[in-house]
Amino acid sequence: MSLRILAPPTSDTSEAPSLVLQCDARKYMFNVGEGTTRVSAQHRASNMRVDHIFLTRVASETMGGVPGLLMTLADGGRESIDIHAPPNLLYALAATRLYARRDTMALNAHEIEVREPHVCYQDEYVQVQSVPLVPALHRSLYTDMAEKGPALDVKAQLSSPKALRGSQAKAWYECIVRDAWTKSERTTPGPARSAHLLPPPPVPYAPDGPEPGRQAAVLAYICAGHTQRGKFDAEKAMALGVPPGKSFARLAKGETITISRPVAWEQMDRDARQAWIRTQQRRDASPAPMPVEDVQVASQEVVGASRAGPVFFYLHVPTPAHVEALVQSDAFGPYTQAANQHLAPEQRRTPHVILHAAPQCVWDDKRYRSWRQRFGPDCHHLLANRDVCADQLTYTSNAVSLDRLSELDAQVFTVPGHAEARVQVTDALPVWPNMHVPLQPRGEPSQWLSTAPTLEARTALPSWDAYCDMAKQVRSRAPVPPRTAAAGLADHLVFTTLGTGSSAPSKYRNVLSTLIDMPGDGYVILDAGESTYFQLARRFGPGMHGWDGVGVDRILRDLRLLFVSHIHGDHHMGVARLLLERRKLRPTEPLVLVANNYTRVCLAEYDALEDLGLRDMHVFDSASLDWQRGDRTWEAGALARLERVCTAPVSHRMGHCYGLVLQHKHGWKVVFSGDTMPCEALVRAGQGATVLIHEATMQDDEAALAAAKGHSTIGQACQVAQDMHAEHLLLTHFSQRYPKLARIGAVAGVPMGIAFDMMRMTPAQLRRLVAGHGAMALLLDTEHESDDEEAKAPSPKKARRVHTSSTQFAHQYVLVSFTGHGDAPPSELSVSQGVQEALHAAHGIVGGAIHVDVLYAGPPRATTGIGEAVLRVDAAHVGVLTSALSSAHGPALATLTGQQPGLRVRLTRHEPESCVD
Repeated sequence: MSLRILAPPTSDTSEAPSLVLQCDARKYMFNVGEGTTRVSAQHRASNMRVDHIFLTRVASETMGGVPGLLMTLADGGRESIDIHAPPNLLYALAATRLYARRDTMALNAHEIEVREPHVCYQDEYVQVQSVPLVPALHRSLYTDMAEKGPALDVKAQLSSPKALRGSQAKAWYECIVRDAWTKSERTTPGPARSAHLLPPPPVPYAPDGPEPGRQAAVLAYICAGHTQRGKFDAEKAMALGVPPGKSFARLAKGETITISRPVAWEQMDRDARQAWIRTQQRRDASPAPMPVEDVQVASQEVVGASRAGPVFFYLHVPTPAHVEALVQSDAFGPYTQAANQHLAPEQRRTPHVILHAAPQCVWDDKRYRSWRQRFGPDCHHLLANRDVCADQLTYTSNAVSLDRLSELDAQVFTVPGHAEARVQVTDALPVWPNMHVPLQPRGEPSQWLSTAPTLEARTALPSWDAYCDMAKQVRSRAPVPPRTAAAGLADHLVFTTLGTGSSAPSKYRNVLSTLIDMPGDGYVILDAGESTYFQLARRFGPGMHGWDGVGVDRILRDLRLLFVSHIHGDHHMGVARLLLERRKLRPTEPLVLVANNYTRVCLAEYDALEDLGLRDMHVFDSASLDWQRGDRTWEAGALARLERVCTAPVSHRMGHCYGLVLQHKHGWKVVFSGDTMPCEALVRAGQGATVLIHEATMQDDEAALAAAKGHSTIGQACQVAQDMHAEHLLLTHFSQRYPKLARIGAVAGVPMGIAFDMMRMTPAQLRRLVAGHGAMALLLDTEHESDDEEAKAPSPKKARRVHTSSTQFAHQYVLVSFTGHGDAPPSELSVSQGVQEALHAAHGIVGGAIHVDVLYAGPPRATTGIGEAVLRVDAAHVGVLTSALSSAHGPALATLTGQQPGLRVRLTRHEPESCVD
C-alpha cells in the first residue's frame, strides 16, 4: 500500500494536489484538478486502475480535470468508475453532458452529506471517513435543501426541467448522469442530450466571510487500512509438529487445527522432529512405527499479534475560517498520539502521513499548529501550497524540446520561467513532483528535488552537432521581408501557442489554445482546452509582472475577446478556470465571449456553481456574427477593440462549429479555422488573411481518416491557405500520435509555421523560421524516449536527494517467477512486504531505504507457473535486491509467497527497455 502525489501546486497545477492511493491492483484518487491526465502522462502514471475518486470540494481546483479523466478512462476501455464528493456533485457532472458523455462506461456518483463525520466508503482494503469542514459562520446554510417531493416524470420534464427544485431537481441530475454514462441501446434521445438549462443547484450563498459568494462545502478524508493479522511463524509451527502445506494456510487464516505427532514429541531433538515432518510430507513413504497422539494447534500459537492498518489524512483547508471545524471535530480523536500511547507500536493507529492542502496563513495559524502536534513525531506532514512548494516545471518533456529548439531562435522557443520556494518550513516537508510514500510497510517520503530540466539532456542526441550546424545557418539568415505591404501589417502581433494538440493532452502537447497579443489593444484567446489558464501562468509568470514584465494577471485583465469554436471538450474545458481567475482581478472592461449555444449552456450551468462573471460580459452567439448574415459583427468588433469580428460555419463531424475572422482598422486580418475539413465558407470569409491559423490534425497519407473525423491533413491546410491567398500560415492542432513533429512536406507560396506548445512568434519570425524546418525534423525525429527520464528544467544546481529512497540512477527490472505448488499467485501486497522483509533479513535494510516498485503481481503473463511479479529498482541497488530475494527463507519467504510453502522463487533480471513500465 502506498501513496503517490502527482504534482505540487505550481504555475502548471492546481492548489489541491492529486493523490493516488494504491492497494494491490486497485487505485483510489483524491482530487482531480485540471491537468491531472497530462501530469500522469508526464510521469507515466497510468490511471486505468483507478476505481474510486474522492473530491474534497465540488469546485474548479479539485475537479477541473474530472471530465477529461472520465473521457480518457472510457475511451481506454474502463467499464465503470465511482466518484465521491460533497453535495452538488451530480449537478456538476450533469453540466458536462453535452461534451463528456460516454455510453461505454458507467459512472456512479455518490454525494456525501456534510452534517457529521461518517464512513463514506469501505472495501476489503480501506475505510474512508469524510469529515465536513464548515466555517461556523456558514453552518446554518447547510441544511437539507433537497426536501422530499413527488416522484419525477422524466419524459414530462425533457422540455422544461429548469423549474424543478429540491429532490426532483436532484432526481433530474441523476437521470442525466445515468443516461450520459451508461451503456444503452436507446434509440430516442434521453435527458443527457437535452440542451435545456439544468434546474439550479442548491448552492448556499454567504455575503460575508473569507470566500464571499457561493459556498462549496469542503471535506477532509481519513483513510485507514484494515487491521492485518500478524505474521505466520513457520519455524514455530514446525516446532509444534505442523507439516508445511495446507495446515500452514489454515493456521495463517486464524483456524485451529488438529495434527498427529509422536507421543514423545517433547523429548525428541530438532533432527528427529524434522525427520518426522519430512515423512509426513512424503506421502509414499512409510514412517517407522511410533506411538502418536492427536494435538490441537491454535492459530495464536504460531501467528503474531495483529497489526493496525496504515492511516493517512487528506486535509483541504482553504481558509483560516475552516480551521475551527477541523480542530473541533471528534473524528480525528482515535488517531492522536494520546489515544494510542497505551498500545504496542504495531497496533497504533496514528497517521503515517497527513497531506495538508492549505495556504500558508492556515499552516501558520496557532490553532492549526497545536492541532497537528497531537499526532506525534512519527507522522509525516506534507504541505502543499504555492509558498513552500518550488514553482518547478511540471511538463519537462516539453521544456527540454523548447530548450533544444531555442538553438534556432531563443526568442521564439524559450524554456518557461520557474522559481524556488518563497517560504521555508522546518515542521513539514513540501510536496514535490511524483512524490512517493510507502504506507505498508511504512517508509519515508521520497522526492526528487529539481526545479528545471538539466541542460546536459539537451545535447544527449546523436544528431546534436549536425542540428547545431543547421541552426547556426538559420540564425545567420537575414530577416525575410514580407511578400507584400499587406503581409507586413501584422508583424507586430505576437502569437503564443499555449496548446497545439488534439483530442487529449500529452506530455509534449496540451490541448488547443492560442493567445494573440495585439500591442496597445489587448489580447485574444482562441479556444481554451483544459489547463489553458495554467499554460498562461507558466509561460508568462504569476501576478501582474510575471517572469518578464507581463504576468498572467495582466493578460487576463487586458483580455478583450475569448472565442470558443465548438463544444468538444478539448476546445473549451479550460474556459471556466480562465473566467474564474479573470473575475478575481475585477477587470475594468467587459470581456467579449463568442461561443455557440451548447458551449454557452455549459458555461451558464457552471456559473451557477462558481461565479464566472458571465453577467458582466458581452456574450455573442457564434451564429449572430456570421460573416454574411450576422447583424452584430461590427458591434462585437468595436467592443473587442477591433474593426470587425465575424464567424464562418465550418465542416466538422458535428454541427454548430465555427471559424473566426478578426479584422483590424489598420488593415490586418487573422483567421482561425477551429476544427474543420477544408471548407469553402472559411476560404471565402478569410480572403486575403494576413495570418491563417489552421488545424492540421492528420498526415497527408491519412486523408480518409481525416474526412471520417472531420479534420484536415497538413496538405489540405496548406491548400486552404493558398486558396485564401493568406500571407502566413500557422499549423496547429496536431494529432497526439505525432507528439513532437508531424511530417511536413514542401509548401509552395505561403510562409508556414509549425506550432509547438509555449512557442511565442511574430509573423516576421515565422517567415525567418521557414528555413528551420529541416533542422526541426532532424532534431525531433532523433529525440529518444530517454528524454522522459532525463528531462528536468535548466538549473545550475545538481539534483539532490532527500530521505534516501529516491536516486538519480537508471532503473532496472527484476522478474520474480513463482513455481511449484500453490493455490493462487501472491498478491501485490504480499510481494511488497516480502521484498522488504527479505532486504531486512539479508542486509539489515529497513524503513524503505531501498525503494522497490511492484509494477505487477498476478498470474504469469508469458511463462508457466503459479504467478509472477515485476519489480523496479534503481540500478545501483539491483544486486542487493536480487541477492536478498535469492536467499529469502523463513518468514520473509513465507510472506513473499503469500504463506504458500509449496511455492518457489526464480529471478530474472531485465534491462529497462525490455520491460514495460
